[in-house]
Amino acid sequence: MKYYVIHLPLGINKELVYCSPASIAEGARVLVSLSSKLCLGVCGKESRIDSNNKINYKSVEEVLDSSSILPDELLRLAEWMADYYCCPVGKAIFAMLPSMMQPELDASVKWIGETVPEEFTKLHNVLKEEDSIKLTQLRKLLPAYPLYRRIEEAEEQSLILIERKLYHRDKPKFANYIVRTDIDFDADTLALKQREAWELILAEKHAFPMASISSIVSYAALKALVKKNIIRIESRRCDPETMLYDSVAAPKAITLNDAQNQAVADIASGYDKFDVNLLFGITGSGKTEVYIEVIRRYLDIGRSVIFLIPEIALTPQMVERFQGSFGNTLAIQHSQLSEKDRFRQWQMIVRGEKKIIIGARSAIFAPVPNLGLIVIDEEHEGTYKQDNIPRYHGRDIAIVRAKMHNAQVILGSATPALESWNNALSTKYKLLKLEARPLDYSLPEVKIVDLRDEYDHDLISPTLLDAIDQRLQRQEQVILFQNRRGYSSYMQCLKCGKLVTCSQCEISMSYHRDKEEMQCHYCGASRPSPRKCPDCGSYSFSYGAPGTQKLEQTLKILFPEAKILRMDSDSARKRDTYKSMYNRMKKREVDILLGTQMISKGLDFPEVTLVGVVMADISLNVPDFRAAERTFQLLTQVAGRSGRGTKAGEVIIQTYNPEHYAIQAASRQDFPGFVAEEMGHRKQLYYPPYYRLARIVFQCADLDLLRQEMQSLEAAKQLLLSNFKLPELLLLGPSPAPFSKMSNYFRYHFILKGLNAEIIHRALDLVEELYKSPTAISSYVDVDPVSLM
Repeated sequence: MKYYVIHLPLGINKELVYCSPASIAEGARVLVSLSSKLCLGVCGKESRIDSNNKINYKSVEEVLDSSSILPDELLRLAEWMADYYCCPVGKAIFAMLPSMMQPELDASVKWIGETVPEEFTKLHNVLKEEDSIKLTQLRKLLPAYPLYRRIEEAEEQSLILIERKLYHRDKPKFANYIVRTDIDFDADTLALKQREAWELILAEKHAFPMASISSIVSYAALKALVKKNIIRIESRRCDPETMLYDSVAAPKAITLNDAQNQAVADIASGYDKFDVNLLFGITGSGKTEVYIEVIRRYLDIGRSVIFLIPEIALTPQMVERFQGSFGNTLAIQHSQLSEKDRFRQWQMIVRGEKKIIIGARSAIFAPVPNLGLIVIDEEHEGTYKQDNIPRYHGRDIAIVRAKMHNAQVILGSATPALESWNNALSTKYKLLKLEARPLDYSLPEVKIVDLRDEYDHDLISPTLLDAIDQRLQRQEQVILFQNRRGYSSYMQCLKCGKLVTCSQCEISMSYHRDKEEMQCHYCGASRPSPRKCPDCGSYSFSYGAPGTQKLEQTLKILFPEAKILRMDSDSARKRDTYKSMYNRMKKREVDILLGTQMISKGLDFPEVTLVGVVMADISLNVPDFRAAERTFQLLTQVAGRSGRGTKAGEVIIQTYNPEHYAIQAASRQDFPGFVAEEMGHRKQLYYPPYYRLARIVFQCADLDLLRQEMQSLEAAKQLLLSNFKLPELLLLGPSPAPFSKMSNYFRYHFILKGLNAEIIHRALDLVEELYKSPTAISSYVDVDPVSLM
């Protein structure tokens, strides 16, 4: 009998050992029983069991794979993640697997095949008697049969249909396409709306999704064109490989300037060794061209590349550029692909058919053979940090993985994270600079408007109003940035002062006028907006700080002829909304684009000559140690959208804090100046990059029990500190978290500051040893948190 550690995707930190009469490959998927429930796990290393051990170990129920489903280096990476991020190995392993490799163990199965291959005879004999049978029932009917392995093989051969709970996600995606007919007609005879629709259709060379113009063309106009046989509307299957772009950009001949050539040469000098390069380039300096040239060189020597971007849905331009440069060697990992399509891509990556993998955070786990380069674009973005278990940071995983492969890393940003910048200054990373825009394009002129002097104006100051008007007259484009969605941040009774708050979080709810509802932006709860105060019955309300919906309403009143498009997470619910925005901006069908941080990066439109920041203080007023850094990054990035072509750009920043160093530095695009000021504050307060952080969050539905237990933790704190010398470890709390209640759970947090990662992990081990919380209190550890909220 052999014994193996089995890793399950559960929050269990202890090792679970099972026995098997036959050998099982490390990394193979297995089925095991836990508390009378069948669970999918991954086999770990063989465990040495003392022959005198009297424990009755459970047997492995079924082995699904004859070999490991992951390369050995990813299994070792999962072990490192578990150790560093304080999570179970199983959670790390299952974060790497496509969902199609995590079968639903209680799905229903029906036979649909016309033939019965010999190896599936037993399965067919049972299924032919019923319309469909649950897998749990099949296990009882076929007790000694390798059921789940045969089920996977049969599904792959289209012999069975598995009716999963989420099966609709695997169905082919169809959309209505507009197709031109060959009919001859006089366009001048068309009604105005029909003619405008026809002109948009003419701009497209081929059939295209109707959704891409549905927000600017009425369905009635399209229906009229169909009736006249000018166009037809066809339902067509969407190609998953082209869901992020409508057409492949022609390969762009790249002529690098001296600074770009130097950056490429510096990176090239380390092709055969592990190295981390911080590519610091101002907005519009041509970092993408450097990426493409370096990637081309890696492909020439037969190495593979992973390219991470903060959020795949927001980057059609980047995808278009890469598709044009690298064609079929590119795999795009994104949530818009069905489970089956993602799995097919995963298999092609394993086989080495795809040499470049571009995607968001989880693409770092792509099982690419012969990995040579990892690029993290906009490496400062907080979206690279996962906010649930395993709470990893994509940038740090990239560096660890590159070291395993003797590969290189490029961290690119105009506003690097202070941790990355500090590593570059200490020569831990190689620092490469692009300090000018190519072709002598200049940075935009920046004006700061002090809103304290504009108190009698609503949302848009006269300075910004005049600048917008000038651009509209010159037929140039405008981007307006307001980092708050909804209509207003709160709704409050003017008579008694009652705030509309979330019953689950005790946080004020945001008013969304388009749906006449209140929404909690933290737990997602919503309810109709009140017509009268539930406490005093008054019908009079005041509304908090304005969001994008309020800004859109104001702009439509001020500029009724302008074509205005709002982009935030409310308007971008549909899959192709961001792509549609990109296409419409590119075709100059939009005069004013307004939105949240979704529009602060990845946009390169030469006709945008004005960027307006409506309220620069929103991120600055957050009670978090990174607030100034985030504000500087957001303002610098969004300002960089202006003047990226031959026309000069302008940026207008409206603020109540014009003297703040983050706003002043952003107005000058002065990263070194901001760093000099911010690093002083970080050092004084023992925050990164000078100290490492960990945060333990405790959650409980019973506030009294939580407070009582936090007193016990307070007592253990002194014992913890006695194991360290000051100031190598500093402790804050336990105290109520800034968001003290979320989703009906009260929250406390305990913050650890250590001189290095080793001290932090030693302290976390001691916390686990000195304090045991009752089962009614849940907790989680966040190592290297990006926020303390």
